[in-house]
Formats: sequence, C-alpha cells, structure tokens
Amino acid sequence: MADLNLNKTTGQLVQPLFQPVLNRHILVAAKKNLVHQQFGQIAQIPKGQGKVVSWDKLSPLPKAKTPLVEGVTPDGRAIHISRITAVPTQHGDYIATTDEFDFFAHDPDPRVLRLNEVLANQAGETLDSLTADVLATAKNVQFPNGKTSRSALTDDDVITVSEIKKAVRTLKGNNAPKIDGKYVCIIHTDIAHDLTDDPDWKHPHQYVDTKQIYEGEIGELWGVKFVETTEAKIFRGDALAGYDELTIYTAENKEIVIAEALTGAQAEALASREIIIYGIKYTIVSAAAGLSGKATLTLDKNIVFAEGGMKIYPAGGSETGKPVYSTTILGADAYGTTNVKGNLENITKALGSAGSADPLNQRATIGWKAHHMAKILEELYMVRLESVSTRY
Repeated sequence: MADLNLNKTTGQLVQPLFQPVLNRHILVAAKKNLVHQQFGQIAQIPKGQGKVVSWDKLSPLPKAKTPLVEGVTPDGRAIHISRITAVPTQHGDYIATTDEFDFFAHDPDPRVLRLNEVLANQAGETLDSLTADVLATAKNVQFPNGKTSRSALTDDDVITVSEIKKAVRTLKGNNAPKIDGKYVCIIHTDIAHDLTDDPDWKHPHQYVDTKQIYEGEIGELWGVKFVETTEAKIFRGDALAGYDELTIYTAENKEIVIAEALTGAQAEALASREIIIYGIKYTIVSAAAGLSGKATLTLDKNIVFAEGGMKIYPAGGSETGKPVYSTTILGADAYGTTNVKGNLENITKALGSAGSADPLNQRATIGWKAHHMAKILEELYMVRLESVSTRY
C-alpha cells in the first residue's frame, strides 16, 4: 500500500473527465473540518474582477419612540453601511504520483479518492485554522476567576458554567444578534471535556428539532450551542533551548543562575526569548553557557520575586507554562470569511501534461487550491474566554 505521507506516491490517476467528481468530493470531505467557516458573514471570491473581497457592517438604528401622527409621513432614517475590504491569500498543496495513467477508466480509481480525501482534510484544516487565528485576535477577552491576563492564569483557571453565563451576559448587554436564536461557542475538544459533565448539558441528539445541528456541534448550555474543534486556538510558548521549563538555582537583580546545563548553541538560542517567573513576564537579554548550577541568564529588568527551585516557563501560556485555550462565544455578523464552494478546487494533472518537463510521461499530480480571508467585523459581538484545561 502506498505511503500517503511521502512526497511521491505510486498509484493511478483519473482522466480529466472526472475533474467535476473530484471537485465535489474534495468540497464535501473538507467541510467536516470547516467549523469556523459556519458562523461568519460570507464574502464571495470575485471571478475576473480582482481579488478584493468585502463585507458590509450595518449600524443599528435608534429606538423609534416618537408616536406617529395621523396623516403625517415621518422622515425616516438613513442606514449607515460600513464596507470592510481585504485581499485574500491563496493556499494549496499537491501529491505527486509516478505510475501509469489509466486512460480507459470509467470511474475514479478508489486510490485517487483516498488521496483526494487526505488532501481535503489538509485543505479543511488549513482554511479553518486560518480563520481561527483571526478570531484569536479579538480584543474582548474574559479570564476565569477574575484574572486579568493570560500569563496570570494558574492550574485552577478552567472554564466553568459561571464563566459561560458571564460571556452570554456580555453579549446580551452589547445587543449582539443571535444565530438562529442562539449564540454559538467554538470550543476546543479539551475544554469541551471540562464542560460536558454539567447536568444542564443537552446532547444534540436529544433536541426536539435537529435541523440546525452544525458541523461539530456537541450540545447546548444556557442558550449557547457548543461546537468543538481541534483547530480552536491554543497559546503556548516554544521550549526554552530544548527544555519545557528551567529551574532557578540562584537569582539576584537581573541575573539568574539555572540548575540546567547549557551549551553555547542553547545559550545563543535563549537570547531575546520571553519568559514567565511567578506570573511576571521578562525578556532574556543574554545567556551564558555552563554546567548545571553555572549557566546564567541576564534579564531585561530586576526580578520581582524568585528563589531557588522556582520554575521559569516560556511566555505564551499560563503562569505555570501550561497551554492556554481560546474559546470564542459569538453572535451573528461578528466576523467575515470567504466562500469555500466554488473556490476550493481539486487540480489533477495527468501523466504527460508537463510536456517537455516530463518527456517519458512518468509524473502526474493531484492537489488543491483555494483563496481565503477572514476579518473581525464587530468586536462587541464576540467574547473570547482564555483558560487552561484539566487535561494538563
């Protein structure tokens, strides 16, 4: 059996006759990974008119509290429409094959559909993670237990029902419109695990009306439909010169001696890295190589509090260096994204299609290509909850 992870894969490709079949197949297969795509205002990628896309943002109208007068036509109001534009980026990938092309096939080779499935998963995950990255920049952020920053989160700061209710209260206070009568929460599978034991949780298959079940939907709580995905944003710092954490041996002013040994290359790699000590962020100005208890770090400012045995964590996660998850609760028109149907395409190149670049007709390819863009349209219509998970 061919190894689908190799750069080149042996197997037969299909005739161009079946290109529409592959286009439909890759779209259907990719959609199961397009969780974030479902709730944005969709802008169509223009064909032959440049690649600028736009979304309309309508300002709400004030209450019409003045009584109407019989026979008098009121002045009415003008609606203010803000147009938000962006230039999409293009993404894609392909798999190369090296076997003979079957020109007499009447149906797509099953192996081709398997390759197309792998590509569809890659396409869906790619496009969905691009949207997730944009949503993770939303500024309306809520932290559990009254915390005020990501780096201050501790192991106890997990999402609770109370935090969900606070976020809903915020959205209602901002008059955020609902999506089919509900708000929607896009949640990582690790965070979903922390919530699904709640007795008020409703499984989607217990709904009276199941017509509105979204891709990835797992249930409802306090008027919010929860949709899980592994593509929800996780904030975490990269390892510190190969160490998940460092240990303070001694510390004074801006200087730290660490318990771990550092080579010259490791010390060089630590320069300019941001770290967390006791919930406070510092930057490593320089590091000096040495054996255990001899290697040193010089920081950008005096250490507020540190003692032997305390841990140094890479910045980007919690106070204790654990991953921080972004959970997004939103209403309608909070963000915009671009269409997938009519945009995501399968591209199959038959053996010999490369002309003189493939003189012996030995190579064929199958791949995908799509444009993508996402934009936050209204910050007030979404709340991001940042928390740790009981998984770690």
